Amino acid sequence: MKYSVLIYMALLSYSFHAQNIVIENATIIDVHTGTLTENQNLLVEDGLITSISNRTIKNKKEYQVIDATGNYLMPGMIDTHIHFFQTGSLYTRPDAVDMTDVVPYEEELAFAEVLTKDSFNRYLRLGITTVMDVGGPFSNFKVRDTIAKEQIAPNVYVTGPLFSPYQPEALSKLDDVPIAKITSIEEATALFNKMLPYQPDFIKIWYIANAATPAEKTYPIVAHIAKLAHDHDLKLAVHATQFNTAKLAVEAGADILVHSVDDKEVTEEFAQLLKQKQVTYIPTLIVSKNYYTSFTGTPEDHIQDLNFANSKVYSTLKDVKRYTKETMPDRLKRFQSNSVAFLEYYANKSQLMAKNLKFLQERGVNIATGTDAGNIGTMHASSYIQEIEAMKNSGFTNAQLLQAATINAAKGFGVDRKLGSITEGKIADIVVLDKNPLVDIQNLNTIESVIKDGEVLQASTIIKETPEQIVQRQLNAYNAKNMEAFLDTYTDTIEIFNFPNESTLKGKEALRNLFTEMFENTTTLYCEIKNRMVLGNKVIDKEHVRFGDQYFDVIAIYEIEDGKIAKVTFVRDKK
Repeated sequence: MKYSVLIYMALLSYSFHAQNIVIENATIIDVHTGTLTENQNLLVEDGLITSISNRTIKNKKEYQVIDATGNYLMPGMIDTHIHFFQTGSLYTRPDAVDMTDVVPYEEELAFAEVLTKDSFNRYLRLGITTVMDVGGPFSNFKVRDTIAKEQIAPNVYVTGPLFSPYQPEALSKLDDVPIAKITSIEEATALFNKMLPYQPDFIKIWYIANAATPAEKTYPIVAHIAKLAHDHDLKLAVHATQFNTAKLAVEAGADILVHSVDDKEVTEEFAQLLKQKQVTYIPTLIVSKNYYTSFTGTPEDHIQDLNFANSKVYSTLKDVKRYTKETMPDRLKRFQSNSVAFLEYYANKSQLMAKNLKFLQERGVNIATGTDAGNIGTMHASSYIQEIEAMKNSGFTNAQLLQAATINAAKGFGVDRKLGSITEGKIADIVVLDKNPLVDIQNLNTIESVIKDGEVLQASTIIKETPEQIVQRQLNAYNAKNMEAFLDTYTDTIEIFNFPNESTLKGKEALRNLFTEMFENTTTLYCEIKNRMVLGNKVIDKEHVRFGDQYFDVIAIYEIEDGKIAKVTFVRDKK
């Protein structure tokens, strides 16, 4: 884009709220057809797209004018499956692995609320302008109705607690439970009536079935909840990962299946049932595997997570490495001791889910992209492209991927009249790209700016990390041994000292040369923070570093300037 100086300066501040915008010479991606329309001029007024044509828009004196020559415009993407009450950290689901002796669950829940504002920025930075929180405590409504209105944020759609025949004991003692145990029609009605004044955007059932409680036994309750939802013009989303349960859920009235079927291959009859009843299918391909990699301390260190995940949250995924064989809690040992079996289990499950996804897509079922972000190992915002990559590997074309991320998602939740495509009359949620994602889906990473409700946000200014977050992101990249992510946290003129003022290194290339050999040759490289202090732009870490079988302690003083590490001073024991 080519901006005038005054307009460009205005875009650097969130306090600038654009009311009227003219976008000229744009190439628009039609997500319905997977085609391009070139040389288009858009008029945005009061946050809505009011005109799209190849005619020049006149009388632009008081409009913000953007020259989009060479850029590609697509609608903002939609994550149809997230949970704000979960952070993605190792400590966020005590019902999966109880680590409350390390981080009390009350502390984790408080952090989840604080994290929400940070997550909003990360979603927008990655072009995700709408999110659906498909189940959590009643505080979910606070996220939508209060927190999201305190800053520029994605469109937030929420429901309250999940209706479920099963409630994990670890979550049962909370004052505001995310999962409510429902064992009768009367209990279902009571929870629905309690939720209704909060104006939920949809209803969610956690349809858990086992030998003691088969899906057939609770089917009448599911059907009753479906009727309550539909009587109030609300869509019903259902967690049903088993083939039999998913089929029953759809027969009962489910509008959305929020996960893949992962226990057996789906059938032609099932596909036609979904298509006939216009059910939306959200595959969530990566979330199960992420539990395994987190419990074994082996996250994939995807570049999106290293660059865009909240660095504090992501750092917990390697906390397992703090333990020795002798000190590791029993609840984690079983994953370590059976790692090969678990890896094979999740590989087979992933293969089956991908096969079912492609089968349903080929038969015309509406597929929408969702991550289940917030679950252990699945980061808010940065997991989205990873989910798209998994869908790509299942056989989707780039055009089909863009449809699933935009218009299909909007249709699934009944908001396609205002979201999901660049169309006159819809909300001006637009992603501006330097390269065409129809050619290469990785071009979704070339975001130049995001237009949210008609306000233009330069991509480079959306996330404003604290000095602590920047230093932690550097440490995450170090532990991942990812050179480019590591170097990205430093200024080009980085200088490293031994305390007090002995200069030992100058410049980013010297830094690259120093760490390249270390990253390549040290298989067990790992740094743990024993203590941290933050004072203004300075972060002071006591680091416990492992090189192979050796351990070293050092104090590192990081100084941050303009969002990068500009100076590091090491204090070492001279013994």
